[in-house]
Amino acid sequence: MNIMFKTKPLGEVLCEAGLISKAQLEVALYDRANYQEMKIGEILNYRGWIEVPTADFFAEEWSGFTQQKEKYPLGFYLQKAALINKEQVGSILQEQNQTSVRFGSLAVLKGLIKQQTLDFFLGNLFPQEVDKSSFIDAKITVDEEPSNYYSQAQLDASETIFEEEDDDDIVWVD
Repeated sequence: MNIMFKTKPLGEVLCEAGLISKAQLEVALYDRANYQEMKIGEILNYRGWIEVPTADFFAEEWSGFTQQKEKYPLGFYLQKAALINKEQVGSILQEQNQTSVRFGSLAVLKGLIKQQTLDFFLGNLFPQEVDKSSFIDAKITVDEEPSNYYSQAQLDASETIFEEEDDDDIVWVD
């Protein structure tokens, strides 16, 4: 059975993903009226606003990926969209192992993608991940006692610092 999925126009998808602005899309649509033989992605590329592999990914592959039940890691999609390269994926994964910060959050912190782009990918591919912490397996809540997420050594050290303070060292102004 062949099911038809309603897809959004490429320009609208690129705007939602934060890859182009509404103003850029309006200019490209105006240009398209004058250059009917050019596709919108080609016009956006010609103006220097988006790379051809990125436009091709969203025009040809995006809809299929959003419909798949089996999902790949976020880095796979960002790399397929030509938003990050293989070396950047490796760098993010290495830093992720050291910091326990989620892949997408690191990509944003490194300036490789916008937060809007991350939100777009998560919302369309991994909606269950949208409201999760930027940290992997973060289980700290506001209601928890500090002793639940600080080590005993850290708690002991902080108590020692406060115990050593002497009130006589405070200068009072009359």
